[in-house]
Amino acid sequence: MSPRPVVLCFLFRDTESGSEVLLGLKKTGFGAGRIVTLGGGVEPGETAPQAAVREVAEESGVVVGVAQLTQLGRIRWRFPAQPAADMDAAIFTAVEWTGTPQPTAEVDPAWYPVDDLPWDGMWDDARHWLGSVIAGEQLDVLVTLNPDNKTVLSAIFA
Repeated sequence: MSPRPVVLCFLFRDTESGSEVLLGLKKTGFGAGRIVTLGGGVEPGETAPQAAVREVAEESGVVVGVAQLTQLGRIRWRFPAQPAADMDAAIFTAVEWTGTPQPTAEVDPAWYPVDDLPWDGMWDDARHWLGSVIAGEQLDVLVTLNPDNKTVLSAIFA
């Protein structure tokens, strides 16, 4: 089975107190109960940038255009104890959009200071690569999870 193609889209804004990133409490589905970024699966016939635009709108009500996206690279997740969960994600960022994030059935979005992220509520692997995203660095990471499907066995940067 091939890894599922997914996208993650990080929205950033500058405030008087510093830079913030839009994350959200996942209410349903994969990752429910965790603080995640906006994103999800790429649908048939859809490009990764189109999927990022759609997912941001579906999960927050915010409208971002394909032209406003910057692609930073990819993250590949491997779940040896549950290979059906394997994912290959295209990573995008944006600093321009329209609208104000609103709670949806799937995500309760909130702005977080980039220097004070809610690590304890996030997936364990975010500690390995999220700093690169915040710095705007290109990345290509292979994350392998332990048999508990939660903690990181390895995070290898290509």
